[in-house]
This record gives sequence, structure tokens and C-alpha cells, in this order.
Amino acid sequence: MSPRDVSQHHQKLHAEFTTALSSYRAPDTVDLRGYYLLRLMRWVEENFAHGTVLKLQIDDFNQWLSKEVGPAISTKRSARSTLSVFYSWAEITGKLSTNPARHLPSMRNSVGIPHPCPPDEIQRALQRCTRPIDVLMILFGELQGLRAGETARTHTDDVLYPTKELRVLGKGNKERLLPLHPLLHELLPQFPAGYFFPSDRNPSGHMLPRSVGRRIRHLLGYQPGRNAHSLRHKFGVDALELNPDLIGLRDLLGHTSVATTQIYTKASSKRLRKLVADLPEPPGHRERLRALHLQSAS
Repeated sequence: MSPRDVSQHHQKLHAEFTTALSSYRAPDTVDLRGYYLLRLMRWVEENFAHGTVLKLQIDDFNQWLSKEVGPAISTKRSARSTLSVFYSWAEITGKLSTNPARHLPSMRNSVGIPHPCPPDEIQRALQRCTRPIDVLMILFGELQGLRAGETARTHTDDVLYPTKELRVLGKGNKERLLPLHPLLHELLPQFPAGYFFPSDRNPSGHMLPRSVGRRIRHLLGYQPGRNAHSLRHKFGVDALELNPDLIGLRDLLGHTSVATTQIYTKASSKRLRKLVADLPEPPGHRERLRALHLQSAS
């Protein structure tokens, strides 16, 4: 969705808000807040005669959140955060006398189970690749655990060949150094200097995170739950099955809390299978069951 999809009044409001947000928030956050604000603006123009987000009240927010933004709690949380930040800004800048979103209830994030992308689907995605950077997008997710936004910003200057490390700028502009996978250490010198995913349509010089996300969804066949994050999930699950080091995996994934990293233990199926398979068989159960089967058959 582009700002051109809404009225000039909303275009101006959107531009002022995202410019102000850019002064203190990371580009990915600005893009996300801008995206949900555009969705809200479009919804208002299609459903309200007054046609402006500046006249909405809390009942309108509840309707939008419950029916328009999607069922996932993480999606609703992002949309709700956009409401909170936007209307707080509108009050501070004098566009509204009071913030109508101030009393929106908070939302707890759901603790789900990761859905790692299966290897056979990644193989099919490789067959859909038409450019070297398509393969690189997949590798950054599958072998380094990068988010789409982190992948989008990778630059040849971020590759530290002597120490075999990759410098990554993550959420909240937090920088981390990752050990570079041997395959990437071998392949990355084949790419020209500069951003690995360049774009002359973006002033920053690289593809936008959502563009990387869309491309990966295309490569994965537009299947539900198959996206850049499912590649990251595969990395997390694979790494945890090789070594149950939650603190190390937390640092690799750039999580603030190890509680977030713990969700990967739920999907570590090989480890769980081993825990169950290694339990000794209780004595007598097999024989008793066989005897009862014979008894019922006679």
C-alpha cells in the first residue's frame, strides 16, 4: 500500500508522522507504523463520511482492530501500537486536543510455536530463484537467522572476512556480530561491493524490508506461514537441535530476552523425540496387552 492510495489530507498527515517518527525510531519500525496507519486511513475513507482519522474514537479503534487487521495477536499488537503512537503524536503536535487512543487496553503477545520452513519447500524455492540475490535472501534467513529487515540492509562492508563474522543491525538499531556460515563466507565475495540487495527506487539505496519479505514469500510459493520468518525459525530450531544453548541462540537471533528464544524448544522435534524414545520400556506392559488381545479374540 502506498500513500498515493489515500486522500491528499491523509497523505500529508502520513508524511508528517513518518518524518517525525524517523527522527528517533529504526527504519523498520517507521515502515511498519506507516503501513498500519495507511490501512487505517484507507478504512476510514471507505467507511466514514467525515473521511479523516482525526475524528475516530475508541469504539472505532475497537472495530478496526477486531475486524480489519487480521486475527493474529502479533498483527493486532502492531496495529494497536500504531494507534497509540500516532494519536499521541497528533496530540503533542496540536492536531488533536486529546488522545482518543490513550485508554486502549494493552495486548499480551501470544507465545506461539515456531513454524520452520521444511527443507523440501526450500529446495522448491531455489528452483524459483531467477537471480543470485534470490538465493542469498534464502541463505541469510536459513543459515544466519536474519529477519527480512536485517537482510535488506546487509552491505559488503558488514562482512568481516578475517574473523569470519557478519555485522548485523537489528531491531532498535542494536548491532550484533554473528559467526559467518562457511557457505556464505565462500559465496559473498562473488557479489559486487555495496548493498547485497540494492535498489534505486529507495533513497537508502537498498531494498525495503517489505520488498525482501514479498520476494521471499513469492519464492516459497505464497503458502500460509511460509515467509522470511519461517526461514529464521528453521535456523533457530536447527541450531537448538545441534546444541541446546539457549543463551547462545538468544544472542544469535538478537532477542532481548531468553524467554523469547525458549519458544524454539517447542519445535525442536528431534530433541523431543529422543527424550521420549530414550525412556525405558516398562516391564510387563507389552505381554499383558498381548494376552488381553488373545483373550478378546477367543
